[in-house]
Formats: sequence, structure tokens, C-alpha cells
Amino acid sequence: MQKDNSATSRGGFVYLKYVGHIAVMKEDREAVSIEGVKTISDLISKLDEDHPGLKETFMPPEGVFNSRTAIILRRAGQGSFSIISEEEQIKAGDVLTLW
Repeated sequence: MQKDNSATSRGGFVYLKYVGHIAVMKEDREAVSIEGVKTISDLISKLDEDHPGLKETFMPPEGVFNSRTAIILRRAGQGSFSIISEEEQIKAGDVLTLW
């Protein structure tokens, strides 16, 4: 039986680090509850509730990541990688760098 570590199955937190111009908008680091959050798109929308404009910074109205920002994901047991899809699943314990 495969263990399900998805955010929705366990609740929990992802850990966010902000660098570059995004660090001015937010604190350097924070832990964010991911209850009800399944994807990067969901997470960005949740962050935008407290920090209007964050979603537009990362996801222009056309819904495609823009070339001035990036999201890097570090997950236990894997190397870091760039997020290229807003539908990328997130899991409890993930560390995301937004810049």
C-alpha cells in the first residue's frame, strides 16, 4: 500500500522563503498551513488573500507564469526543481522559494 503524503491527506504546512523583490512584499520566511490547498495555483491564491497583488505577480491574467518570477520547490528525497505548471501538486513539508 502506497503512503499518501499529499497536502490534503495530512494537512500540515509548507515552508516559504522569499527573495528578491518578493521579499519586500513579504517576510523572509514563513510556514503556511496547506489545509484545503492542493496545487501551486491554490497556494498562490491563498497567499493573495493576505497580500493582494501577489497572485498577479506570479500568475498574469492569462494564467501563465511570467518571466520575471520563479518558484523553486525542494521536497524531501528529491533535488530542487523549478515549478513550470500552476497545477503542480504540493505536499506537507515542501519548501518553496518565491522570487
